[in-house]
Amino acid sequence: MGPASRVEGTLLCRAGAHRIAFAAHEVAFIASAERESTARTWSARRAFREAASESRGRVLVAPSGESVGVDALELDADTHSVLPPPHVTATLSGGSLRGFILVRGALWPLLGLADFEHYLRGLDAEAT
Repeated sequence: MGPASRVEGTLLCRAGAHRIAFAAHEVAFIASAERESTARTWSARRAFREAASESRGRVLVAPSGESVGVDALELDADTHSVLPPPHVTATLSGGSLRGFILVRGALWPLLGLADFEHYLRGLDAEAT
């Protein structure tokens, strides 16, 4: 296993009680959930088999247009080492899991925004 990569600037997000993070450079803009069409936004809670939140959160939009809704977010400007994910975990996440970062004593899964939206969209296909 090679040396850990690094990420500078992350969005630390909550999806229900769960933590997820995205590299800031993968997010083109952040919108309020009221302003984005819910028909084209996938809630990050789906990855944890939870229903979308009744409260209005934020929507992260990738430069290519993919979008993921989160309940809350915090910007973190620090640089963090990215611990590589186990191969099986990365595969089960549809390739969206980039690794883990340690922030304030807690591990946060670092996800690729566009790939995570594709993974969430694919959960519908698995259910049918």
